[in-house]
Amino acid sequence: MTTSKSQANSVLVFSPDPDLAKSLSLLLEDKFAIVCETKLENLKQRIDTTAPTVLLIDLFAFPSDIIKETEVIRGTRGKIPVVLLRVNRHLNPDVEEDIRNVADVVLYKPLDGNSVGDAIQQLLKTP
Repeated sequence: MTTSKSQANSVLVFSPDPDLAKSLSLLLEDKFAIVCETKLENLKQRIDTTAPTVLLIDLFAFPSDIIKETEVIRGTRGKIPVVLLRVNRHLNPDVEEDIRNVADVVLYKPLDGNSVGDAIQQLLKTP
């Protein structure tokens, strides 16, 4: 799903939870061109083909899946800013480091709807 907004402010929303992906897309669609993806195996190709301005990534619950996500992000993101959404719980120090290394902003669930849009806007203003 892609909206008709300018690609200059496009956001790729990824969540393994289709309901959350749809909610985030609806929340942001009035400000950004939204591309939505729910399958990790499609994420790299979706990033490559859409060249989004910002990645909004909802992290999986399990550390082994988070590691797979961070590998995809690290391998494809280039200079694309990344906002990660995650549950506030302690993970293995290596996983925590991976998260810090790929994220420009980390937001913790449950989310305040305005915080997501504000974080994206702030990243778009950063040169």
